[in-house]
Amino acid sequence: MRDSNAFLFGLIADQSVKAETAWSLPYKLAQRLGHFSMQKIAKESSSEEIGTLLRTKPALHRYPGNMGRYLWSAAERLTSEYDGCAENIWSNVTAMEIVERLEAFSGISHKKASLACLLLWRDLGVEISDKENIDIAYDVHIRRIFLRAGFCEKDTLKDVTEAARRLNPKFPGYLTSPFWALGRNICRPTEPLCGQCPIRPFCARRLDKTENLRA
Repeated sequence: MRDSNAFLFGLIADQSVKAETAWSLPYKLAQRLGHFSMQKIAKESSSEEIGTLLRTKPALHRYPGNMGRYLWSAAERLTSEYDGCAENIWSNVTAMEIVERLEAFSGISHKKASLACLLLWRDLGVEISDKENIDIAYDVHIRRIFLRAGFCEKDTLKDVTEAARRLNPKFPGYLTSPFWALGRNICRPTEPLCGQCPIRPFCARRLDKTENLRA
């Protein structure tokens, strides 16, 4: 995904739907709009119109109303603060500044902002000097592994974040992708494939710690 505005919209949409659905949404929305101009969305559309386009079958998101508000608000903020281009959010700034700027957008949590920093570095080639400030994403798959393995005691943003910083202090966010894939495919909510797990020698196997874990 090379379009910075599509990246931002995909990031916002990455909520309560499969990743494939979220990250394809910007392109499908652009087809329905007939354009992907942030200025036109902000000035000529409305959150209700965006929501209707998302709701039209086949629906582009599970929560079209909320997402319509988030995306229209994002277009408005991009237009007023970043000259209509999301690339201006992360150009020549630190990871901490990127996170702070992204969290100002409706629909972007600290978890999403941290994930964005990793994806910007990994997939878009954005240079980020202070990688030690890119935290691991507070995702259910990652939380499950950290609790079961004994990397942290409590399921809180603080505990999971600090555990990742201990494991890889120079770039804690780098752990997001491998642990997310491990949690999704191996360390599953039920019937985990422990025999196939690469961290089995280091795992405390505290399965009881995640009995009530929720996304």
